[in-house]
Amino acid sequence: MNDAPSTTYTVTPDPENADLVLVTEPSGRTLRIHREDADPEHRFTAYRLAAGWFGNLPDH
Repeated sequence: MNDAPSTTYTVTPDPENADLVLVTEPSGRTLRIHREDADPEHRFTAYRLAAGWFGNLPDH
């Protein structure tokens, strides 16, 4: 059995607001991130994932 901690993030749309996304971190904490707060260069992974969800990725 693998006892390593999970590193899986889950990204789902907020059922009440299309401008929000729910990001569940490996710890189990869920963040509601607004479209305008999603940033591909943010220091926290959840905000970078939200940027990808909304298509706010830099043009490289």
